[in-house]
Amino acid sequence: MSDKITVCGVYCQSECKAFGKECVGCEVLEGEVTWVKEIGKQVCPIYSCVKKKKLQNCGECDKLPCEIWLVETKNPDLSDKEYSAEIAHRIDNLKKNI
Repeated sequence: MSDKITVCGVYCQSECKAFGKECVGCEVLEGEVTWVKEIGKQVCPIYSCVKKKKLQNCGECDKLPCEIWLVETKNPDLSDKEYSAEIAHRIDNLKKNI
């Protein structure tokens, strides 16, 4: 099985700590990943946005990174510097897969 990339630029098998434990992949779960409960949602807002816009992933969006990335789904366990680095990494992943 190849290492699939999520709509937000994370490689499931190699980069997602939840993959294979509580997650089988965003596409399979249709965005209903476990962590979204922590932000009071049922479906990942990034996943919902990509599907609503009929995109393959956020790399096709001219607003990347948007408010959903920067505020709504910010990982509270990371410092601003760490989160900025994570976003840059995910954007780089997306650009490599367009």
